[in-house]
Amino acid sequence: MKHKPTNEAWFMAYAHLPTRRFWQVLAVTVLMGFGQAAEGLAFTVGPTALTFNAVQDGTSPSNQTLSVFRKRTNQITVTTSDNASWLTVSPATTSMTTKATLAVAVDTTGLAAGTYNATITVKVGKGTKIVPVTMTLSSPPSATTATLAWNAVTDPSLSGYNVKVGTASGLYSRTITVGNVTSYTVDSLTNGTTYYFTVTAYNSAGESQPSNEVSKSIY
Repeated sequence: MKHKPTNEAWFMAYAHLPTRRFWQVLAVTVLMGFGQAAEGLAFTVGPTALTFNAVQDGTSPSNQTLSVFRKRTNQITVTTSDNASWLTVSPATTSMTTKATLAVAVDTTGLAAGTYNATITVKVGKGTKIVPVTMTLSSPPSATTATLAWNAVTDPSLSGYNVKVGTASGLYSRTITVGNVTSYTVDSLTNGTTYYFTVTAYNSAGESQPSNEVSKSIY
């Protein structure tokens, strides 16, 4: 009977020993997991958004750069991806210590005028950053002018020329007196319309017969 307390104390210590070991192992696991997560989370990407502007059917805009920064100096893998056919980020995979540089390009070939939105995903270790990309394609400037040129009349009595403009062949609703020049640019024309032009010479006695007719479609 005198040894009973001792046996009970030993039994209780033995029974609780695995429990203490279990909590010690669990604590180590949690700390290791936190360290791995922090490895990738502590980085930045700049700029935080990209904007491209271009003209439809024109040259694609110049590439832009994304920079990835982190404070740790150990080497780590960087992976990138995008979600639009007109957008490319490269390289897709690289390694870095404190800085990495990424090239971002857009291709406007075959795209209609409008605004396009996409994203770039940058992963460093277990961390992820999303960079929005906006591309705006403007409609090309309208060619609302027509430039005409003609041979000079050698008659010394010449005063100048008239340019006649119409929207039907042989019918001219607008006459522009342009003086003694051999070329002229007609402006204020309307998109989607075909115009017809002819030129006459004039002096104090009157106006000559019209030249040959030319046409131009405005679009």
